[in-house]
Amino acid sequence: MRRLPTVSVLVLAGIFLAACSSPPLPPESAPIVALMGQRLEMARDVAWTKWADGLPVRDPVREHELLTRLVRQGTAADIDEILVLRFIRAQMAASSLEQEAWMRKWRAGEPLPPGETPALGDLRARLDRMSSLLLAEYASAWNTPAAAARLRLKSSVLDPRSAGVAAAGFPPTQ
Repeated sequence: MRRLPTVSVLVLAGIFLAACSSPPLPPESAPIVALMGQRLEMARDVAWTKWADGLPVRDPVREHELLTRLVRQGTAADIDEILVLRFIRAQMAASSLEQEAWMRKWRAGEPLPPGETPALGDLRARLDRMSSLLLAEYASAWNTPAAAARLRLKSSVLDPRSAGVAAAGFPPTQ
């Protein structure tokens, strides 16, 4: 059996990935994405504090309180309750996964961060503020998930290279 040279495999992989990649996020998403990243960066300090205090990563009571408050804030801004729940739960899940990853590293012997352990109350106040800012940005974005899904569907249907379009029997557009 003949093997493809490594360069050919890499080129084919690059072409495949380029063909399958989704369109970039619209520029209006930048503030939301930046806040999501900042919120996620705080997960290390939250994990460190919980590690030092022997607390679990998940706190269902706090999560429920935060969700309740943010759903009220979101519905007041005309965001559907289900969208608020999905959006904030996704942020919480990402933070929990990041915290668990840090704790696994520390259990495996990686050194803890230098300096004083941050106060959990201070971290939570910052997270709450950031969650409110995220929701405010989400509410003000013209490109909501539903609108983005419609645009993505429309662009895939109009894209003659789309395998989904070809499979559905739609003729390529000019």
